[in-house]
Amino acid sequence: MSVWLLCALLFSLTGRTKQDGHPVSIKEVQLYAEKTDTSNTGVWVLNVEWRDEFAQNDEFEKISYDIEVFRTEEKMSVHNETIHVMPNKTTFYHWKWTSPIPLQCTSHSVRLRHRDQLYIGEWTPLYTYNGQDLNAVETIVYPYDQVFMVGSNITFCCIVETDSGAPVHTFRTQISNRTYITEPIHFDRPSESTTDIECKVNKSFSSGGAALFIGYPPDDQNLTCITRDLSSVECRWEKGRKTYLVVNRETKYKLNGSDCEFGQCVLREVIKQTTKQVTSWTLIAKNPLGVKTLTDTADPTHRVLMRAPIKISHVADARKVDLYWSWNEKNYASFQMICQVELNGSNYNENFSGEGLSSLVLVNLQPFTKYTARVRCGSYEHFYEWGDWSEITEFSTLEDIPEAVDVWIQYFEQNIYVLWKPLTEQQSHGIITGYNITIGNITERIGPNTQLCYKITLGKEKSDQIITVSANNSAGQSTPSTIIPSYPDNEVKISHIKNSNGGFEMSWEKYPISTCGYVVEWFPTYKKKQCDVEWEKISECDSDACNTWNKSGIFVDGERYTVSVYACTNDAPKLLKRIEGYAVEQKPGKVQNLRGKNNDGNIVLSWDEVPLDLQKGFIQGYNVITLLSDSGRVVSTKRDVLEREFKLKLDPGSYTFLVSAITSEGGGDNSTYIMDIKSFDQMIAATIVGCSAAALVFIIITVLCYRKQKWLKKLLYPDIPEPKLAGKWITKGIYCTQMTEGYLKCEIQEVHSLEHPAMPESLHGLDLISSNSKVFPAHFYQNISESPVDISYDPVEKLTSILENPSYNLTMPEPVDVAQISDLTLEMQDAYLPAPNFVQNNLVVKDSESYKPQKA
Repeated sequence: MSVWLLCALLFSLTGRTKQDGHPVSIKEVQLYAEKTDTSNTGVWVLNVEWRDEFAQNDEFEKISYDIEVFRTEEKMSVHNETIHVMPNKTTFYHWKWTSPIPLQCTSHSVRLRHRDQLYIGEWTPLYTYNGQDLNAVETIVYPYDQVFMVGSNITFCCIVETDSGAPVHTFRTQISNRTYITEPIHFDRPSESTTDIECKVNKSFSSGGAALFIGYPPDDQNLTCITRDLSSVECRWEKGRKTYLVVNRETKYKLNGSDCEFGQCVLREVIKQTTKQVTSWTLIAKNPLGVKTLTDTADPTHRVLMRAPIKISHVADARKVDLYWSWNEKNYASFQMICQVELNGSNYNENFSGEGLSSLVLVNLQPFTKYTARVRCGSYEHFYEWGDWSEITEFSTLEDIPEAVDVWIQYFEQNIYVLWKPLTEQQSHGIITGYNITIGNITERIGPNTQLCYKITLGKEKSDQIITVSANNSAGQSTPSTIIPSYPDNEVKISHIKNSNGGFEMSWEKYPISTCGYVVEWFPTYKKKQCDVEWEKISECDSDACNTWNKSGIFVDGERYTVSVYACTNDAPKLLKRIEGYAVEQKPGKVQNLRGKNNDGNIVLSWDEVPLDLQKGFIQGYNVITLLSDSGRVVSTKRDVLEREFKLKLDPGSYTFLVSAITSEGGGDNSTYIMDIKSFDQMIAATIVGCSAAALVFIIITVLCYRKQKWLKKLLYPDIPEPKLAGKWITKGIYCTQMTEGYLKCEIQEVHSLEHPAMPESLHGLDLISSNSKVFPAHFYQNISESPVDISYDPVEKLTSILENPSYNLTMPEPVDVAQISDLTLEMQDAYLPAPNFVQNNLVVKDSESYKPQKA
């Protein structure tokens, strides 16, 4: 026990001796800032190095040091820390501290002391790192022109000129005689351009500023190295997140120690294809904010990315094409490769392989079609990925004979028409130049631009004659399509069908003697036209799917269609089924001719149906609405009336009837009929009043007509004056004949103007008859009028008076040629008078006196 107490006393004395004999054991203290590319624009890390003489004799495993950092001018502690290090008798101890502000802002001082388990040493003197505030000659801001990571909190300082005063706004805290700092500023987003911090001083009007760059460290990833020419290695990678740092601050790359750029890292080295050679590659990406290292290991011969074929060409046929190309890499000549073709934007259904492949053949192409093609290849033995595409080559296949046309028949108004569908570009295999129609042994050619419809005229003895249709182009004639045109020898019941998703769906029983499937035909029921019918052929097969048909999206809404199914046989088509329906029903049009009958309040309404082309759906019934005409109040409503007649009992009054047809889509427009319903007494009173009014009006008209009869006679039947001739005319001659009945028949002959006595040449040399010294042509008396005039008194006196009546005042243009004067015959009714004594048979009575008419 006494031994242990003695040892403790000795150690205590030894410790006191060390502390008393070596108050400061830390020597050779050095302070310096960490050197960087931006040391002049702002340095943040302060390095401290020292030696400790006492540490050479220290028996402890670890020793400690207290370190304290001050802002020199303020003598304010800004950091203190105790560090633990292993004893080192030969080298310097090292410690670094990152300041919250650039070290240029103000001077910093550091002191240290030794510490162990037995004692605490004395503080060293203050060692100072001088700031720029001691010798700055103008206002300046730190840091400037530096790069910081997004999310950083940065404190800026402004060193102002001597005696210039304090800066305004941001720099509010003074840490030395000339230095002011900001609160930490947070930068939460990157910027490709600079971020400016400005320091203004009011007193001296001087200012300084700092430009910063905010971004991210490198984020490159997925390094992959390949070979393209089988002799060198190319490495590629992804950049990852954008750094937002440009120009001299952008990311720099080194691949296996060699400088390179993104996308252009190539290592020129010899690759032996016959031996396995696994290689490693290291990529270092670095920018001012950090470093990223990527590695990759592989055998480059297993990572071959071939270059594009060059000089691609072609030789085309109707249904195939040969493609040729060359390689720009000599090592490809003996390389096992597999190639792929893209035809019209889609991959061809077959790949091609071989050593140094430089040609291939594409088959099963569409004739007379434009194509585009390009080729790419890859390694056949160790396929890595497809290489680059070649340039696109364009070519067109040649024409080939057309496909067989789709032919059908139409029965329309007791006529038969052969129809066929135009061939599509894929079916025509070229430009169609016409069609051949063969009926028996007679062939007729039809141009390509005519209607694809042909009227067939056949006698009964030729009803089973075979007709063929074929198409032509420059390559030849298509396979003839055959049909036998004859009327169906059977009729089927037409049934109604409901629509299915905007179309029709129907099925039928299999026909046992069908040899070539079935044909479904459809057309608008009420708008059927010549050569206007659609059809679709369904091939023969054993499943039930062959006996069903579903079509939608091609029918007009509200249009009624007739759909028929025919069986295709060795003879004429066989009609199996026929339906009518609407793909999409609509509201119908108006009912026609709405009318009503009243039988003492028992009303019978009737109407005609909606015109067939306006029904737009199957009529399911009718709505009948009765309204009071005056107030519009609904008296009764009857829906879904099935018949086109409706009976109802109504009281006297004025009513309006509204009738509309109904389909599955609802009621159509209303037809209107207005009826006044009266009682029996009202009808009798109305009849009496009407008759009385009519009688009164008749009496009034009669009285007025009687009192005004002379005026009415003058207005309606004026006196007609007797005709008189204007101009100078000779007196008319009268031709009289004794009739066997004892009466005298006289006629007036044509007269001639005395102003133009010359006769036409046709009258020269005629025999003249003389009577009472007056001479006339012989034929003058033989031109008897067709309308004789009855003369009941002295004919000469009366006729003379008629001729002398000048009231008509007729004027002939002067002069007038005798030949142009028309015969004038005054027709007189037949007059049957007793023959006077002086008249003999064929007696001629003439009046030679001239009449001079009054002037108009």
